[in-house]
Amino acid sequence: MSNQFLDSRISIHSDDFGGTTPLSTLPLLVGDIGLQVLAANPLNTSNVRVSLTGTVVVDFAPGTEPTNELPPEPTVISVTVERGGDGTAGTGVMILNEQFNIRQYGTLFPISVTAADFPPAADVLAQQIRYTMFIARDGFFDFILIGPAVFNGIASAGTT
Repeated sequence: MSNQFLDSRISIHSDDFGGTTPLSTLPLLVGDIGLQVLAANPLNTSNVRVSLTGTVVVDFAPGTEPTNELPPEPTVISVTVERGGDGTAGTGVMILNEQFNIRQYGTLFPISVTAADFPPAADVLAQQIRYTMFIARDGFFDFILIGPAVFNGIASAGTT
């Protein structure tokens, strides 16, 4: 059977710079999409594939002073993508957990992640699959989400 386009969704938490949302050890929901997969039933139920991409831009929190001393451990910024769940981190199936170690004060760049998923037939039969993206930080430095923060997903089905 030929490939079949099912759905494409975009979640925009922030589409510009200037945000001031602090990051903490509690994961912050920055992307939430529901991909419609009804058209895959019944022939392609087991052949659905999902492509996911997300980008977030963070910066050191105001008041963070440059220092030449290295902290004992790096600050870790984690970006996590989950399937299912209720919008709270840890309630879905983890698809991706990417960790970025920041060891010293310096210029930061956008953080982008790419993930893929082959959802189980039971999720496809539910006709919509929810995907969420979270960001958190743990460590010495304080960070803020300054934007943009976007999350995209495309669902297709087929075997060729």
